[in-house]
Amino acid sequence: MNNWHPTNPVERRFMAVHDDWLSFAKDKQAQLLYWHTSEADQRMLAAYIQRQDKLSSAVLRPQSSFEDANQYAGAVADEIVAWYESGKEGSMANGITADWTPPSRDRNEAATPYLLRLTGSLMRHHPEVFPQLVLVLEPEPIRKPADFERWLDELLGGLERNAWQTERLRLVLTGTDANPLPWLTKQRPHQAKVLHGRYHMEALPRELVAESDERGPDADFRRLFVALNDTITNGTPAQLETLRSQALAITKAQTWPDQSVVVHLLAGAAYLKWNSPELALSAYQEATQAGRQAAQAGHAAGNKLTINGLFGEASVYWMQADYRRAAERYTQAAELAQAEGDGFLSVEGWRMCSECFAQMNRDEPSIDAGLRALDAGGLIPVPLRANSNLQMVAQSVLKRVGRFHERRSELTSRLAVLYGEDWPETIQPLPAEEVTQQFAEQMAPETGGHA
Repeated sequence: MNNWHPTNPVERRFMAVHDDWLSFAKDKQAQLLYWHTSEADQRMLAAYIQRQDKLSSAVLRPQSSFEDANQYAGAVADEIVAWYESGKEGSMANGITADWTPPSRDRNEAATPYLLRLTGSLMRHHPEVFPQLVLVLEPEPIRKPADFERWLDELLGGLERNAWQTERLRLVLTGTDANPLPWLTKQRPHQAKVLHGRYHMEALPRELVAESDERGPDADFRRLFVALNDTITNGTPAQLETLRSQALAITKAQTWPDQSVVVHLLAGAAYLKWNSPELALSAYQEATQAGRQAAQAGHAAGNKLTINGLFGEASVYWMQADYRRAAERYTQAAELAQAEGDGFLSVEGWRMCSECFAQMNRDEPSIDAGLRALDAGGLIPVPLRANSNLQMVAQSVLKRVGRFHERRSELTSRLAVLYGEDWPETIQPLPAEEVTQQFAEQMAPETGGHA
């Protein structure tokens, strides 16, 4: 990259990431890097690592989970061997003789020394391909951080005893922990480094728009859309309404009802953040109306946009403890999502409808909505059901419909259809943050353009 000069905001950030990498690579004493960034900047870091992974055989990304030191080191070794075997055909096509035979693990050999011996063997056999080897360790989530630090200490200790491999093997971890590996960095301050990368990805859309030479309604709308997003974080209601009016003038003139929905949804989110529920409700109602207009105009995403608006309305009513109106909106959203064949959103609508009735101490309607959520779960592909919001529904309804409840058979028959006869062993409650993430991904509307 010596002769390459960045010409846009993305390339400038990529160069900044590369410069940070070089600062670690040039440190002869450092063997392990924890690369800390903000959540937003993790995307750029992941893109950089992915590119190195594609362009260079010297970057490997084992993704085994960490349970204990021996299990993890053995799993990483197995991943390296499997990676090598899977790439043999491509290597041969590129003129590389892929004839490395992994060394056998001795009967009493621990997994960590074997991992070091395996990587050393690979580099010695293919010095032209692996002049250095970088292992980007991704054992997320790390449920036993202290044990993981001790294992890294053991691994670095093994490297210390092999000067040849010390010069050639590097370890990288990435994450958002601003004070990572506290014990290890004190034990090995020269070998284990923490790099705090700052790439300001949150400002990227604004910079791209500012440097764009595009003209016309599309470009104008994109600029306003970026400004609206910034306003949520740094602006005022007056600024929001000015930008909102300008954006809606474009969507109306260009007949873009889908983008009108997006503008109203942004306004609703802003007013919720600013603790103005009445204004948020009004914005979400306008989003729902614009979504219905988009659907009537034949827009492919019209119904999903309407669902977004309905969920927004329902969230405001929920926050105000107006559970009756919230249940009405969740019901409408669930029915529309079910008609669209969207199992995830339909399940979520019925799940929240059930919760609304539970808040009103109306047991039978709550059970009815829960069972309808399970029915909608049939739209979710079988392999995805065990890791979906369906799990929360199953657990919730099971609590309301005990073993001797008169509607127990209605519940268990649905669970058997969804999960099989061994459903008691299959269903486990999904962490709330995973449900939230999954729901957000399903809800996300397309933005920044028009149909």
